[in-house]
This record gives sequence, C-alpha cells and structure tokens, in this order.
Amino acid sequence: MTKINLEEFAYSEIKKMILKHHFQPGEILLETQIAEQLKLKSRTPVHYALGQLVANGFLDKKIKKGCYIRYPTPEDAEQVFSARNLIEIESAKLAAINASDKEIEELGLIIDNEANIRKSGDLTAYASINEDFHNYVAKISKNKYLQQFSEYIFWRSNVYIIFFHYKFKLNKKGDNNDDIHTSSTLQHLEIFNAIKNRKPEEAAEMMHKHVCYTSESIW
Repeated sequence: MTKINLEEFAYSEIKKMILKHHFQPGEILLETQIAEQLKLKSRTPVHYALGQLVANGFLDKKIKKGCYIRYPTPEDAEQVFSARNLIEIESAKLAAINASDKEIEELGLIIDNEANIRKSGDLTAYASINEDFHNYVAKISKNKYLQQFSEYIFWRSNVYIIFFHYKFKLNKKGDNNDDIHTSSTLQHLEIFNAIKNRKPEEAAEMMHKHVCYTSESIW
C-alpha cells in the first residue's frame, strides 16, 4: 500500500473499531496499540488517522494524553439531535430540488442495499450503509456546508446510538416490526420517495420524523 492508502485504511478501520465497541467513551486510543492491531509496521498512518478524526470532530483530544471518544451527556444529546434535525431537514429539502436523476438513482441503490444488509444481521455493515444514506442526501443537496456539517453531526449522534441505545441490534430474521432498524429502513424509503418525486416539503417532513424517531428511541 502507498502512504495515502495506509492512512485511509487506518482512518476507516479505526471508525469500524469504534462501531464495534472496541473503545469506550473516555478511553484513550493508543497509537502503538492500534498500529499493532491493524498489523501496521509504523504507527504514522494511525497518528494521521487519529488527527483527521479529531479535525473532523469524530474524536476529542487531551493534551499530552491522546485521543478519546467524548463521554456523552443528556444535555449534549439534546443539542446534537436538535442540530442534526435542522441540518438534515434542509438537506432533504434541497436534495428534492437539486439532485440529478442519476443521483436519485444512486440513492435508490443505497436504499436497496440497506434493506439487504439489515436482513443479514451485520451490525457494522448496517451502521455504514445508514451513514452512507444520510451523507449522500446531504451531498446531493448541493450545499457543501450542509454536507460537511451533516457528516460531523451524524457521527456525534451515532455515539449515542452505538453506546447507549439498548435496541441497537439487528433481527437476523428481519421480521420484527418493532425493531428500530426495520422502522429506520422504512423511514429512509419514505424520504427517498419524496426526493424522487421532487417534493421538497414532504422530504423535509419525512426527515424530521425520522430524526425525531431516532432521538426518542435512544433512552
């Protein structure tokens, strides 16, 4: 691998490790240890990846101690989901207005993949495709700032879902209508249909419903 590829690999793998509960909130992520776990000869790619995760707001850093996942609080959760609601509502609305037919087709493929992954029971893959859906809606809004803020705020809200959501599990049979992922997939489909049909107000309303549902399902 080239240096850039190693850095991208480390960045991606550390995010996966967080999704798999390999680290807990407040725990320091040690460069040497992570490099060994990823079978990297040098800790340089890990150092770069952690720096990028801090810069992107995914991790926090203590001076002379290292990077860590900020321990969430109810007050922070309220602010995070409030901000996410505002950002994603506008993203969905603009996506219905600005997205090209090709981009809407690509969003539809994400929806199809999400349904298949949910049935497979692969938690990490589901978390990834869920993130892909939200980030792509922000991307096709054609507002680069919404896209940037969406990636950060989605990750912050994901910290609560990953670590504090007692329902954050997949039903391998995929037939439990009470399962949050079933509901989430159906809500994504509603958002997609509103965007596809060029109904910005409906897309915004469906996104608002979805973010509120996610927030209310945590505690």
